[in-house]
Amino acid sequence: MGRTVSMRGLPRIEDHSTTPATRIPAQHVTLSFETLRLPGSQAALADVATTALSAAALPAWLARKLSEAARVSAQFIYGHSHAPRYRLLIVSDGNGITVAVTDYEDLPGGRPAWLDVTRANTLQHDGIQPGIDPLTRHTPDDGLRLHRTPDGHIRLGCHAPWNTPAGT
Repeated sequence: MGRTVSMRGLPRIEDHSTTPATRIPAQHVTLSFETLRLPGSQAALADVATTALSAAALPAWLARKLSEAARVSAQFIYGHSHAPRYRLLIVSDGNGITVAVTDYEDLPGGRPAWLDVTRANTLQHDGIQPGIDPLTRHTPDDGLRLHRTPDGHIRLGCHAPWNTPAGT
């Protein structure tokens, strides 16, 4: 069972580098980092993402791309949500790796229904099936995807399948 850790300030990670001995197999990365909504907290989320992704055995270009996605997502959520806290999520599995930032708090009772948000800022209900996350079922060139729950929580993130070609 996990333990709660309390910090007085936000973490700052500078000049982090990894050696082959500290590399984590990319398919075994799961991270949830929550922070209070404070000035600079979006930078802390980006720093944590950069460190976790650089420690994973990912190609350097993919780690940079996902780190940048986390940075942009953190800034977006910080600017578009008034939630008192928000979270960075990094999850990998046999299909690929997903990086997202959300203001949704995990609560008992299952996963939320994430709905795609169109360019016209409307929720897209078409083809939604319970238990299927729309973030993990798109092609890699889609970039960042915005989702909302029916009760208004937001999430911005991207998914990179393991067979993602370099530079996309």
